[in-house]
Amino acid sequence: MKKIAIGIDFSKKTFDATIKRRVDNDFIELAYGKFDNDEKGFKAFLAWVRKTVRPFPEGKGRSSWIFCGENTGVCSAALSDFLAVKGYDMWLESALQIRQSSGILRTKTDKADSRRIADYALRHFNGKARLHEPDTKDYRKLRALFAMHNMLTQDKVSKNNQIKSGILDGSSEALRIAVAQLETIEERLKEVDRLLEALMKESDEVRDNFSIIVSVKGVGLVTACYIILKTHNLKYMDDPRVFGNFAGVVPSEVEQSGTSVNGRRKVSRARDRETNAALSMAVNSALTCNPVIREYFDRLVARGVHVKKARNNCKFKIVNIIMAMLRTRTKFDEKKYGKAKSQWKTA
Repeated sequence: MKKIAIGIDFSKKTFDATIKRRVDNDFIELAYGKFDNDEKGFKAFLAWVRKTVRPFPEGKGRSSWIFCGENTGVCSAALSDFLAVKGYDMWLESALQIRQSSGILRTKTDKADSRRIADYALRHFNGKARLHEPDTKDYRKLRALFAMHNMLTQDKVSKNNQIKSGILDGSSEALRIAVAQLETIEERLKEVDRLLEALMKESDEVRDNFSIIVSVKGVGLVTACYIILKTHNLKYMDDPRVFGNFAGVVPSEVEQSGTSVNGRRKVSRARDRETNAALSMAVNSALTCNPVIREYFDRLVARGVHVKKARNNCKFKIVNIIMAMLRTRTKFDEKKYGKAKSQWKTA
């Protein structure tokens, strides 16, 4: 059990921090501060924390401390890496998880948020909490290349829509320039995809997992990148149901309350839309080239399952197959994964 929590509310240039101490069942606020979100600010922040907790018995050893903040991507990464390298326990939690666990919020300020995060850390930290680990060089490179892939893909769609809209048809020069821009974007996109694939095949960190994932017919480079990046190369999520919930392909329980509320099972809107879209692309491809997925889909439809539900079930089947292969360190085998017909009765 942690006795001291430092709640951190990140922003681009600064971060707010509140230190709280557990005394029996009460959380006592010790100090509040605001610091620059750079290396100089990190050092000043750590010195402030040490000075504040030094008078208390729990302040003598860092094992009873927990630093906690919302995972805001780039804004939270630098300080989290700094603390992890120094050997401190840093816990990055989902902003949605913290907000839903905090009850009704009547005040929304950076100071109030840091207090709320410190309370959350003292109340909910346990042995299952995932402590932050700095990203490796290969993982950072993979994330940057894939971000560029997504940006170029958006540019390609946007430029295609501009050309197809007909707004440039009045000038052959304008249309020629737009087509040239589109060709350049497509060339850069192919270059980035080549770099991504080369990194996946050469990196000791992700090479084996990548080769296993893409062995499933229908699963390509983009879907594999999403799975590896979103799960931090399977370090943070390796259970198919957990990942399925994250991607929004696992239906929630039936909504029921008394006699007036009697809903139906459906997937949650609180999902990672990018991963869901990548799995949709994988299903589109698998239905044409993967006999296991095609047969599973046809059996569901023949039983009267709606096409949309059948496609969603195919997404979850792909997730289950991938996670099983990663767990057993084997590649896709049509005979092995085409045998599990018992699941068709409950799909």
